[in-house]
Amino acid sequence: MPSSGGQKPVRTAIKAGWRRARIVLAATVLATSLAVMGPALGQDQGQLFATEEEGYARLILSFPSLDELPPYRMRIENGVLSIEFDKPVEIILPDVAATLPGYLSVARVDPDGTGLRIGLRSAFNFNRIEAGERLFIDLLPTSWQGMPPPLPQDVIDELAERARLAAIRAERERKASMAAELDPRASVRIGRNATFMRVQFDWTVPTEAEFIQEGELGLLAFEWPVSVDMRDLAANLPAEISLVESAVTADGSTVTFVFADGVKPRFYETAPNQYVLDVDIAGQGLPELVAADLVEAEAATEATAPEAEPPRIGALQQAAAETVTPFVSVLGNTVRVVFPFEQDTPAAVFRRGDTVWMIFDTVSGILPPRDRAALDGVATEFAVIPSGDTQVVRIDLAQERLATIGSEGMAWVLSLGDMMLSPTEPLSLSRRRDIEGSFEMVADIVRPARIHDFRDPLVGDVLKVVTAYPPARGLTRTLDYVDFAALRSVHGLVVRPKSAGLDVEIENALAVISSTGGLTVSALDSLRNVGTEAMEAARSAYIDLGALEQPDPAAFRAKLGELELAAAGGEGRQKDLARLDLAQYYLANRLAHEALGVLRVLEADLVAEDLTRRLRLTRAIADIAAGRPRDALAVLNAASLEQEIDALFWRTIARAADNDFKGARLDAIEARGIAGGYPAWARNAFRLAAVRAAVETGDGTMAERMLEDIDFASLGIEEASLYHLLSGRLDELEGRVQEAIDTYGQVIASEVRPTRAEAVYRTLLLLDKAGRLDLPRATQTLATETLLWRGDALEADMQTLLAQLYFRNGDYRLGFETVKAAVANYPESPQVNGLRDQAQAMFGELFLNGVADSIGPVEALGIYYDFRHLTPPGARGDEMIRNLARRLVRVDLLDQAAELLDYQLDNRLRGVARTQIAADLAVIYLANRKPQDALRVLNATNLPGIPASLARQRRLLEARAMIDGGRDQLALDLLSDMDGRDVTLLQIDAHWKARRYSQAGEMIEALYSTAAGAAPLSRPSRMTLIKAAVGYVLAGDTFGLARLRAKFGEQMVNSPEWPMFDFVTGPIQASSLEFKKVAAEVAALDSLNAFLASYREVYAGEGALAPLKATPPTGGTLASL
Repeated sequence: MPSSGGQKPVRTAIKAGWRRARIVLAATVLATSLAVMGPALGQDQGQLFATEEEGYARLILSFPSLDELPPYRMRIENGVLSIEFDKPVEIILPDVAATLPGYLSVARVDPDGTGLRIGLRSAFNFNRIEAGERLFIDLLPTSWQGMPPPLPQDVIDELAERARLAAIRAERERKASMAAELDPRASVRIGRNATFMRVQFDWTVPTEAEFIQEGELGLLAFEWPVSVDMRDLAANLPAEISLVESAVTADGSTVTFVFADGVKPRFYETAPNQYVLDVDIAGQGLPELVAADLVEAEAATEATAPEAEPPRIGALQQAAAETVTPFVSVLGNTVRVVFPFEQDTPAAVFRRGDTVWMIFDTVSGILPPRDRAALDGVATEFAVIPSGDTQVVRIDLAQERLATIGSEGMAWVLSLGDMMLSPTEPLSLSRRRDIEGSFEMVADIVRPARIHDFRDPLVGDVLKVVTAYPPARGLTRTLDYVDFAALRSVHGLVVRPKSAGLDVEIENALAVISSTGGLTVSALDSLRNVGTEAMEAARSAYIDLGALEQPDPAAFRAKLGELELAAAGGEGRQKDLARLDLAQYYLANRLAHEALGVLRVLEADLVAEDLTRRLRLTRAIADIAAGRPRDALAVLNAASLEQEIDALFWRTIARAADNDFKGARLDAIEARGIAGGYPAWARNAFRLAAVRAAVETGDGTMAERMLEDIDFASLGIEEASLYHLLSGRLDELEGRVQEAIDTYGQVIASEVRPTRAEAVYRTLLLLDKAGRLDLPRATQTLATETLLWRGDALEADMQTLLAQLYFRNGDYRLGFETVKAAVANYPESPQVNGLRDQAQAMFGELFLNGVADSIGPVEALGIYYDFRHLTPPGARGDEMIRNLARRLVRVDLLDQAAELLDYQLDNRLRGVARTQIAADLAVIYLANRKPQDALRVLNATNLPGIPASLARQRRLLEARAMIDGGRDQLALDLLSDMDGRDVTLLQIDAHWKARRYSQAGEMIEALYSTAAGAAPLSRPSRMTLIKAAVGYVLAGDTFGLARLRAKFGEQMVNSPEWPMFDFVTGPIQASSLEFKKVAAEVAALDSLNAFLASYREVYAGEGALAPLKATPPTGGTLASL
């Protein structure tokens, strides 16, 4: 009987099976229903959705009944977006003119249902994304910058889930198809031993398997969806297993075990189609041992014991290592020897004659396999030679067999058979030059471990063997060189030296084979290493410019006349040769442009096709001498010239001039040995280019040696200045900062323009790094130098540094102008692209983090308008514009602030953010005495569902605009269901504007009555009470006057305004001159400023923008009070 611990999982599995069955049944019914309904539907049903997003509009065409979009074509023509289908569809359309009034005018489906037409209001950029059964079309403004909008995250998640489910379905279908084709079957063998039971699963084809145990429950899963018969085991379970059952799903087959408490089985793979599960079981008991038995056993041991070894000092011996026992299995005609290491173990495997050698980097001793019957059929000997932390295995083959090695987990598997079960990944050898220019060979081991000197006891030679980690990687054939042979290997690298001094080293993923004085790899390489005239003459790409050089002017002119005469006469090949000689003569005497002219004529009229190679190479050299490195590289990069050492000589110069310093360095290493065969000008150009390449790539050793090769006395003025500059660069590279600065100073003093600019630039960099830079002076110096030096990558670097210095010095406009110029001149430069990012960050610092407060508001506005393209997209850019507008408002530049916000409103904002900025713009318009513009902005940005605080704020602004526009009753209607001090002040203003003075006075009286007896009244409050008194006078409300005097007389009596209050609240005639003077003073009080103060008090804490004061009115009346 199974234990209770195993019943619960089984019951759960059964319940899950019933649930799956019900789901399948429901799905079948639904599918049947849909099959019946399908013909009735007739056409694919779709729906169009239109939404306005932040800065763009999005159309979504969806076909919910489909898994993917029906076939369609999309085009835009004459302001109409057309989507045409291969078959009729039905589409539910929204009112796009109302939903997207700024983007679309109308949307209609063709009468036959094969097309959808959408009218566009203006030109847009389109971004189309297909997502399953949905088509997303984004209408982007032509000014859109940055990446197009992505799909909504929920759509992306849904597509990912669909892909995951589709991958599961595909894998299940693949398994089912393969199972039908291969017919995999599993047989289960059970072995019972004294202390453990083995369950072995043998498959007819290779299979994947995984065993997982959680507590008492174990699950063994195989990849093939076929049944595994566990009835033999289930019929006779040991006490350690309480339940076993198997199941088959579309994903594969599973065997479920329920183990007794504390049982931990061992599961492992012995072959791709064989897996073993070992379960420790209780033994049957051990025989009893008595003293007599022990005596007999000891005697037997002594009789058979070998001669005792000499005594060893245990403290000096290495502790006994854990052993590894290989096991042998057979797969068809192939014998497999598995070495089950418990960690990644480097190895090398190779064969010499009939012997397979295996070298393992491990301290674990390797024992012979226990079951050697299968191995003995193909091998006569299996021997292990331990050597400290290395184990060498020797297998002598009895018959011809292929040896391959593979890795399975941590184990190495040697296969001996008549076919390759685990093909070795090919390892390749390539040559390169070291810093001295000598040849060495490199092998791409990928994961090398150690180098062993291995003496073959059968052959007697010493091999250098490189072990490596898996996977298997070796030489597929023996490669024989002058100094060594690289032997064919199953895994690792095996080198047989032929000359003394051969060395093998590991360099990262490479094994480097070298020799003292360099390897002699081939006859051609020997030629390259020797610079004799005879060998130089044998170089097909060599042009002996030195022999053509003529320093004597008279002799030069005489020879030139001869060559020109020959080039003008003659026919066919002779004429071509004469023209080529003339061009090379020009070139050798530093007349590159004249040489190019002759070469163009020659190229156009060339008859002798065999001269094409010489012609092209001569032209490449002339292009280099004329300062056209890219034109030269178009020829020198040809594959046919890759092995020409002279082509590499000239390509070094061209690549350095084209800023390909890495390539120039490699070419210079190859061509260094032949530089002496060229005239001084070419030799110096090559060596200076090589120094430049070495410095730019950080190779100080090469730079120093190349500088030593240069004969300084042979250098011209510009070359000498460049020599000093590169010497300074080498000092800088080696950390000799002060020496570098001193050397750069010499270059600057020489006044040689090309090198002076770079020396200035490098000096400023070093001084800045050392904290010794005089910022204003450095900025001025670099700005002057930048104006004088134009046209190469150095200018981009100089402009980058200049912009950074400008920003640090607070010269923001100059900094942004420098960035703009750099981007225009060098749009592809990585430094300039980085500078553009820095400029955008600085732009954000200016207008987001308050840095712009250090400069004047007008200048800040000018910088913003001139470089507004640096405004970041999204919320940060919107906040930047708002901050600038806030600053302009603070200095009463209301028109400019309004223009900024108006632009933001029309071009950048959508949703709630737009309504908030509209409120800011409206209050600016109000402060600027433009109530109609304020109303226009507020009405144009109405949006339902905005936050209550924002809705109240906008209603207050709308009411104020109506009051200022003479629509007081509408303003009062807006405020009728609102309360608060700011609302009361607006109601007072509305009544006063409408000349309802008595109501205005009563509201003022009530407003300040609540604060009676509190803190002294402020001057604005005292003037407002006088305003109430004036209102009572104008309304003829003597009772109100008396009440006002009684309530506030005591608070007013000691104030400067008491005489005025006393006069107005006493006996007075409205027509008297004295009253008119008081009324005029009250009229001078602007209620709009009071509104702005109240508005700031309420909403400034929420980030609302509000001017400090309104624009002065053009004139005042009592109605404006």
